[in-house]
Amino acid sequence: MTSSSAPVLRSKFDDLNLAEASLISCLTRLKPGETSWEHSFEIAGRQMHVECLGNSYGFPHGPDNDMMLVLSNLYLEQGQPKDNAVHCSAYELLRMLGRTDSSQNYRIMHDSLTRLSGTLYKIAGWLDHPGGTARRVTFRFLERIEEIQGQARHLNLKSFGAGTKLKITLDKVVAASLSSPRVRPFDLDFMLKLSGSQSRTLFRLLDTLWYSDPHTAAQGFLEYDLIELGQLLRLINLRPDSIRRTIVPIHEELIASEFLQSATFSGRGSKQRVKYVFNPQRPDYPLTVEQLELVGRIKALGITDTQARAYVRKHGPGRVRERVAMAEGILASTTRFRKSRGAYAWDILVDESGKYAYAPPKLSRETQVPGSRTPKTAESEKEAEQEFEALRRSQLQLPPDEQWAVHRSALRLLLQRPLGADLWKVLEASCCSGDLEASVLLSEANAAVATLTLQAFMDNLKDTLMAHSSAGASA
Repeated sequence: MTSSSAPVLRSKFDDLNLAEASLISCLTRLKPGETSWEHSFEIAGRQMHVECLGNSYGFPHGPDNDMMLVLSNLYLEQGQPKDNAVHCSAYELLRMLGRTDSSQNYRIMHDSLTRLSGTLYKIAGWLDHPGGTARRVTFRFLERIEEIQGQARHLNLKSFGAGTKLKITLDKVVAASLSSPRVRPFDLDFMLKLSGSQSRTLFRLLDTLWYSDPHTAAQGFLEYDLIELGQLLRLINLRPDSIRRTIVPIHEELIASEFLQSATFSGRGSKQRVKYVFNPQRPDYPLTVEQLELVGRIKALGITDTQARAYVRKHGPGRVRERVAMAEGILASTTRFRKSRGAYAWDILVDESGKYAYAPPKLSRETQVPGSRTPKTAESEKEAEQEFEALRRSQLQLPPDEQWAVHRSALRLLLQRPLGADLWKVLEASCCSGDLEASVLLSEANAAVATLTLQAFMDNLKDTLMAHSSAGASA
């Protein structure tokens, strides 16, 4: 069976009850006899107490974090079956976990399912809905695992193979929680791209803490006692130096993947704390309409699309809007640039020293200070305007399909996501047929970005495209 036949898991959610209880240990391996843990803690403003009683395979750890999330989303994707059971082959489950088809990975998957079905959790602080009354629950994540083999003589195999068909039944407490308002969107794709199970476990924990605590989201950082963090990661050795050895390599990956800006330690010994500063937005997140408008304004300053997008993702929209307005004001009153207009604008945007201030409004022709604008500069600006206008006229004279080919990338950047796939196809057909002119459309879209009227522009464009679509259907 090839990887191309593997299913695509479209559901991307996490259950806050499971995530806030932090049920899976960050450890990659356990010593014999390590089968249980217990912890009282505060999270999202409420007290929780969790007791974990594992089996001979130990308590859930390492890859079990991935398994818990994938099975939760498979349950949601298969329509929340009334019997709480999901159906898949061992191969399909392995591929959804992002693992290769190997005997070792089948064994790892078998052991993971065995731990999740054989471990008893007792949790005080379980919520059925936001703001509700907390209660105590006792459950196993999985109630039952059934193997359906093609031939009876294979049923006694310890591990699974590619042909194994599985029926995996979730505990009724877990299934009920997955049907509650305590389920939230979660970036499962990003998590599974992280290279190590420890990185994926800490990512899930930090992302949950960030989501659950409104103060963390507002401040952009999270600070925890080092030993308390070690307990939340379900580490056995809670010596500060041991915890640091475990989490420092994880920090490096989460910073490299741009989930974290930084992770710093303070204090000494058992009094140490760790502070996580989050990036406002990771590279894989789609830009909002507001961010696209800011990207357009930054590009108009002579900065590349790549730089503009990276800058908008790195900073909050309030700061970006303030710096862009400053750059626009300064550039409007500047006639000569040491390097280039774009390089000067970029230096203004990224400056942290405070060397730039808002420029005064540009003087009108009647009130300009004599000599402030040399004839040579005015002539250069006029020539640039004439060249731009000549280019625009030449593009307008191109056949409709060639205009579309020239401007397709720029239009896609601005319009494809807000239009959606269906209307984007209508737009392409309308531009190629000549019903709409791609050059004019791009000019109007850029003007809308610059004047902060992109939403109104999009509404009008959608109405136009829907009318074209209806006309085409009736014809």
